[in-house]
Amino acid sequence: MAEVYPSDNELLNMQSDSETGVEYIPTGTAPYYLHFRKLLQRLLLAARRANDLRVYDEGGLDIGVKPGKFWLGTQLISYAGSSGNTLADDKQDIYIYLDSSATLVTNEYGSFPNMVTTPHIRLAQVGTSGGDIDSITDCRTGHNIALPYGAGGLKKSIEAHTGDDTLTSAESGSVHSNLGAVGTVTLTLPASAPEGTTFSFAVQAGQELRIDPGTATIRDDSGQTADKYKSASAIGACLSLISDANGDWATVAKNGTWSEQA
Repeated sequence: MAEVYPSDNELLNMQSDSETGVEYIPTGTAPYYLHFRKLLQRLLLAARRANDLRVYDEGGLDIGVKPGKFWLGTQLISYAGSSGNTLADDKQDIYIYLDSSATLVTNEYGSFPNMVTTPHIRLAQVGTSGGDIDSITDCRTGHNIALPYGAGGLKKSIEAHTGDDTLTSAESGSVHSNLGAVGTVTLTLPASAPEGTTFSFAVQAGQELRIDPGTATIRDDSGQTADKYKSASAIGACLSLISDANGDWATVAKNGTWSEQA
């Protein structure tokens, strides 16, 4: 059902909106045009942030994007806005977004990327046909508003494992330990993980913690052999890995002694 307005009597007696500060024009006010300009000015102030990073139709197959800012961790990224971005014709869905370096992407046709493996700001979903833009659906809702990590917002998740487990790419960015384990724990990395998938591991119980890459390779100074796990058993040992373009795992940080499977 359609949303209903307040009654005529309520509308005529409204004086201002407490949340936005927008004032209603009293009945019979003169000069009316001056009060209308006041109303318009207050409305524009209230709506100004709604224009940030908004995708708009420029005619034909061109879109523009209004300037705006977004947080990447604790870094505030600015996008200067752009115009004349020509889209492909006859596409039911074009997913418009900014990647983590504030580069506008306009050639994604299947879906928005996985937010876990490809951090991005979703802007709009656009349809085109016959040399023109048919529709623009705003996709900026909700997910763009988040406290940066350093300010107490989004945090990494940590999981304690007392038994073997296989990790998934969707868990990228998480930390895994063997806290509470009474024996060896083997954690298997996801196969064919997207480039840039990250995991960190921490030995928190005096038991062996094994990181198994499957058929891939974990590259560090203890060895470069495929299908060999890395292991440590001293409390405090830790290991951080990131998947590369070859499907292997690069070591980006390490503490303590980690050995490669013999």
